[in-house]
Parts: sequence; structure tokens; C-alpha cells
Amino acid sequence: MKGNVIGFDPDTNTGAISGHDGRRYDFATADWHSHDRRPRHGDLVDFAPEGQRATQIYALEAAYVAPSFGAFYFSPSGRISRSQYWLRFFLPVFVIGLIIALLKGANGETHSGPFTTLGTLFQLLVLWPGIAMLVKRIHDRNKSGALVWLLYGPLILLIVFGVAAIFAVTSGSEAASSLGVLSAVLGVIVAVVAIWFFIEFGCMRGTIGENRFGPDPVREA
Repeated sequence: MKGNVIGFDPDTNTGAISGHDGRRYDFATADWHSHDRRPRHGDLVDFAPEGQRATQIYALEAAYVAPSFGAFYFSPSGRISRSQYWLRFFLPVFVIGLIIALLKGANGETHSGPFTTLGTLFQLLVLWPGIAMLVKRIHDRNKSGALVWLLYGPLILLIVFGVAAIFAVTSGSEAASSLGVLSAVLGVIVAVVAIWFFIEFGCMRGTIGENRFGPDPVREA
């Protein structure tokens, strides 16, 4: 029979399962046969019922359910595989950006124009999906999505100090040199972190099997 773990107390080594027959079954650690992990709330399990007791309990890996269009592009929850990231996000964004750049060149635009405006709007449009995609790739490696700030934190500071340095140069401010050095240092940090992110979250396979962020997406990717 299948069911879901509804609770486990590590102090007493006892827990309870809600069977798919609508009944509750108690169990002890001795009944748990998935020794590579401890029981967790919500775990899908297969077990043999004996009265009100669950025995021969084995954790089952939850099946990966492909997210909807909105959840895939805008939600940072869950996991995505490398192929999902590169083929369903990066490649379309790259192709559309390239087309807009070619149209800008064909129209003779340098600093302004309809296609320049379109390019800016497109960059703003894909900003959040890009962050959400990256967070899910981080999750696929079984790491906290908060790591995204290691990239975007210095990047935001680089933009701020870079703009400030430009204004300082144009206004002849003595702070221009210091702001320029700071921007250069931030640029190096961003480059180093970006290389790390590309290798680990862009090229390396995610956790094999289910991790704390969800089922393995490779099976359905």
C-alpha cells in the first residue's frame, strides 16, 4: 500500500503514515527500510499494513511533473535541468536578442531608435525569468537559491558605481578615479562569480534523484 508520512519524532524514533486508504498507521524506525534517508513529512512511501501498524516501509521518489508555462518562466520554486535551461530559456532569449541587434544595425541605430527601445524592453522582460531560471538551476544542485545574490549583488553595485563614475568623469569630480577603481574591482568579482556559475549551474548535472527542492527533472526534461 502507498501513503504519505505525516510525522516523525527522532527522539522516540516513531512516526505516522496516512495511508491512501484513508487510515492512519504508526511505525517505528525498525520498520523504515530506506536507510539512505530519514522519514520526512510528506514523503511518499510504500508499506505493508499490519493492523494499525506500518511495516516494510520504503520511500518512493516523487515523479517530476512538468511545470506550466507561467511556473516554468516566472516561479523560482523547484528544479530545472541543464537542457531545460539552455534550450527552453537561454537559446530563445539569445536568438530573439540577436534578431533585435541585427534589426538595430540594419536600421542604422546607435543610441536610440525603435529597435533600441524594443531591445531595452526585451531585456527588462526577461530579467525576472532569468533570475527564476538560475535559482531553479541552483536548486537542481541542491543548494540554496540565495546564492544568486553572490552574482546579482556585485552586479548591481557594479552598475551603480559604474554610472557614478561616468557622472564623476563628465563633471570633473576628483572622485572619478576612486569610483573607476572600485568599478574595476567589482567587474573582476562579477566575472569570477559568473565563471563559477556557468560551470556549476550551467554545465554540471543536478542531484541524481529527489533532493530537498523536488524530484529530479532529468527524467522528464
